[in-house]
Parts: sequence; C-alpha cells; structure tokens
Amino acid sequence: MAAAWTIQGPRHAGITVSDLDRSLDFYCGLLGLELRLRRLYEEREIARIVDVPEATAFDIAFIRIPGTSVEIELIEYQGCDRKGWDGRPCDYGTGHFALAVDDIDALYEDLSARGAVFRSAGAVEQVSGPRRGGKSVYLHDPDGYIIEFSQRPPGASTDA
Repeated sequence: MAAAWTIQGPRHAGITVSDLDRSLDFYCGLLGLELRLRRLYEEREIARIVDVPEATAFDIAFIRIPGTSVEIELIEYQGCDRKGWDGRPCDYGTGHFALAVDDIDALYEDLSARGAVFRSAGAVEQVSGPRRGGKSVYLHDPDGYIIEFSQRPPGASTDA
C-alpha cells in the first residue's frame, strides 16, 4: 500500500549550539558560510514542537552553503537547563555533515593556523574503493559537532 504522503525535498539540517554568536563566528567567519536569517523566537509553538516546555526563547540562525540552496539551522535554546556531550563519531546520536572542497590540504593548513580543531593530523587519503585518491578530514565546531571536508579524487565526477 502506497503512503498517502510524499517527501518533497530537503528543507534544512539543524545543530543545537551553546552560543549562537560564537557559532556564527565559526561557521560564517571562519568557514565562509552565508548568514541568511537570524531571529529570536519567543513563540510558544517552538517549545511544543521540540517538547522542551521550559525553554523561554530560541535564538535561531539559518546559514547557507555558498552557491547552493542547502541550509543549516543553528539553534540556541534559552531559559532551560542545557548540557553538552563529548560523543565520538562512533557513538549513537552523533552526526556530521560534509562539505566538498577543492584543496583540502590548503584548507587544513589555513584553518589549523586559525585555531580550528581537527580529529586527524591532516587530510587522510582514501586508498581503495570508489573514492580512491580522494581525501577527507573531520573538524569540530565550537561545541564539538563534526564537519567533514572532502576533496574528490582527481578526475572524479561530482557523484564521487
């Protein structure tokens, strides 16, 4: 039996942050993503949607990956107890998103010099499989969320 509904496409991915200003400095200032919208939401329906009734406000920013329509929502909950965690990439509930780059070694050198925290000591080259010759590296945002940077193998299509 077919579902009575359909998924129409992506809307955004979301990351809960401890300090929205600091996260915007990181994502927009350091990484170069574009701020599309920032708003302090005090409407109660958001507390109902996320089922955190004690939250009094939500400082929300939507940032865009340059040259795309892909957006990431950064959300700072206010007025409620919050805590961080130090999950490893293999732990349940962790996540990441990946950004394609043209020169991963230059990115690593530049961001390292500006204080960015990576999980490995440089980009790691893939030596087998369909991405053979490509390189990837994981970076932590100010709250520990992971961003993967990936450089395609030489001559690869955008699907690799």
